[in-house]
Amino acid sequence: MSRFKLRFKGANRFVILDIDRDNKILKVSSSKTRYKFVEQPWAMLFDKGKEKFQETISDRLNDNQFIKEIIYSMAKVGYRLVKR
Repeated sequence: MSRFKLRFKGANRFVILDIDRDNKILKVSSSKTRYKFVEQPWAMLFDKGKEKFQETISDRLNDNQFIKEIIYSMAKVGYRLVKR
């Protein structure tokens, strides 16, 4: 497991996810945070109501698989990966 940053572009804004899988720390930078990194609950990465189940499954994924799942989830809400 490791740490990585993913930058996404939505309709009119960017979102950067700083993910530390080892320590389960998620920091988000967006227009809502004035592009400062703000720590968010780890569960925010998962669907509401399915957090524990999805976290258990994602713990088994390697980094590339995990990143692909994040990209897929962000695409469902209208964001595309710009930089990895």
